[in-house]
Amino acid sequence: MKFKQRIFNYLQGKQPARNPRFPHLDQPLKMLIIYESDLLERNDSIKTIRQDLLRRQMDVTMWGYVEKKEIQTLILPQSRILGVNDYNLFGKPKEHVLTDLQVEHYDLLIDLTNRPMLPLRYLAMYAKADFKVGLNLGEGIHDMLISLPDLDTEQAKPEVTWLYDQLMRYLTTIKSMD
Repeated sequence: MKFKQRIFNYLQGKQPARNPRFPHLDQPLKMLIIYESDLLERNDSIKTIRQDLLRRQMDVTMWGYVEKKEIQTLILPQSRILGVNDYNLFGKPKEHVLTDLQVEHYDLLIDLTNRPMLPLRYLAMYAKADFKVGLNLGEGIHDMLISLPDLDTEQAKPEVTWLYDQLMRYLTTIKSMD
């Protein structure tokens, strides 16, 4: 096991026990979306997802990560892309990033990560959210997981919009069965 992964596992074990509260999507919610940014930082599919949530009267904040040093996108209150320079030598987000992340409390965190990425796993772990959903990547951070077979191969990675649709479908289905 890699050293950075061991540090993450240790810090994850130090996290307090969660008491998740299921969100009701028929009410306006404060949401945090975390995702892997594309190299050009355009993220058209993420913008489409954001527009869908805004149409549903949700307050949406988006945090992305891209594996490069210089980030071109501006840091805005509702949108931010992190890069390699926002993390320390051990892979943990720097203090200013954690401070900015933990200023807000969210009703729902939607993790659109479709492969194990330590920088985004830290964001999911440290974000203050009543309920966290995402793909089952084996880290035990989320309150609700979607599992897919054969995620080991590159072609098996689900598209972000498909993953979002599946998560929203499950969230609304569970609500209707409430």
